[in-house]
Amino acid sequence: MKQFKKVICIVMVLTLSLGICGCGGKTPSDTVTDYLEEIKKGENGDFSIMLNETLDKTQNKQQIEKEDIENAESTKKIINSMKKLTYTINSENINGDSATVTVKVNGPDLATVMVEFITNAFVNVFSQAFSENKMTDEETNKMYDDMLSKCLDNVKLTERTGDISLTKVDGVWKIDNSDTLSKLLINIDPANFNLGEEKEN
Repeated sequence: MKQFKKVICIVMVLTLSLGICGCGGKTPSDTVTDYLEEIKKGENGDFSIMLNETLDKTQNKQQIEKEDIENAESTKKIINSMKKLTYTINSENINGDSATVTVKVNGPDLATVMVEFITNAFVNVFSQAFSENKMTDEETNKMYDDMLSKCLDNVKLTERTGDISLTKVDGVWKIDNSDTLSKLLINIDPANFNLGEEKEN
């Protein structure tokens, strides 16, 4: 069900490979602050580069058209929802070339959005299975994007606290990509969707 994977991917693509380096001399907390500010800006150049790189990787694994995700209304709404994110750096712990920054976030709860979307999507799948009017892939993609976009209109902000891990590379702190990071930012664990690991039958 490639069309369904595509819509799920729109949600996950924003956090799959968003590791960002700080400038030399910055602390782990400074790097985390810069990273979160990049997320909030959305259209910033560095964010766009990271998004494009992730889209390229996803397209190779799932045969998902990069342009479909970039131009999707739901993608724009997800990016806009991230602009509402607020955060507080609670603590910083450095151990050699590894560091952990504990952050309290008040951000979009996309888990709730996805529950609503998945419920609606599966109801639609069953109704389409018994319909004589078969939709084209393009029509199906548009339908799912509209469905997700509508669900995103009701996205709520919730508070959560988590740890962001960093590694020092060539004297510069870099945020490690992890499912924990996605869980903190959008309240979704990518492992639950197994993106890129599921084989086509």
